[in-house]
Amino acid sequence: MEKPIVRFYTKSKMPRLRWATDLHQYFVYVVNRLGGERKATPKKIVQAMGVKSLTLSHVKSHLQMYRNKKRRDSVQAERRMRREMRWRQSQQHLQIYERLRDAIEFMQNQRRLSDNKEKTIEFLKPSNKAMEVVHADDGFVAAGDGANVLLNSTGVLKGEEKLSLGLTLGLNY
Repeated sequence: MEKPIVRFYTKSKMPRLRWATDLHQYFVYVVNRLGGERKATPKKIVQAMGVKSLTLSHVKSHLQMYRNKKRRDSVQAERRMRREMRWRQSQQHLQIYERLRDAIEFMQNQRRLSDNKEKTIEFLKPSNKAMEVVHADDGFVAAGDGANVLLNSTGVLKGEEKLSLGLTLGLNY
């Protein structure tokens, strides 16, 4: 069996550099002046910055982290934009659905009104059929064409029938 080759960690002889805010801002300024994080090379950055304690390895690692952060930020921004676009589309679909629902409801109401109007006109047409009137305890019951209508002593519709007929005919009480 062969032993796998393992690379051991070797600590750099160069001391670790703490990137202060002003040093990082100067780094970003130089990178942008050199054409952005994709065009700028570590060697050109070191030369342009002119900081004596700054080495090529310091700039290499910082540029790599800077590029990764920019890439992550752009991916997150794109995800946010897509999420917002999906939300807007769903809102538009909801508005379209509500408008269609309202239009269908309006059309159904118009159809119901038209049907009620036809029934009212049919009801009000004079008929040759005889209407039977019978006395009840609380008034008269008029029966004809299979419908029973409750009348008071003066022959006027009583209760809900009076109101619904009035609404159907468009009368105000």
